Amino acid sequence: MAKFRKHPTGEWPFYPRLKEGDIEHEYWTSKKMYHQAFLDDRKGRLVVLMDGDKYDAFIDKVKERKGNFWTISIDAALHEAIDDWMAKEE
Repeated sequence: MAKFRKHPTGEWPFYPRLKEGDIEHEYWTSKKMYHQAFLDDRKGRLVVLMDGDKYDAFIDKVKERKGNFWTISIDAALHEAIDDWMAKEE
């Protein structure tokens, strides 16, 4: 009977913790754009699925508070919401 590897969990045990300087191989350190893309691609991911009305309300609120709804503004709003929730839980 064939053996298969375990199904991956939602956790990434090492990748989200990569920082500048963790990778020492000369290819990655000499190619700054690739190196940064490699680090950014290994960050933890959360996907939030929202129904249309809730999504529209969220985008409107981000635009109201941040002045736009560019990716960086949405990312900042989500980080603030997560930080606030975690502080409240402590």
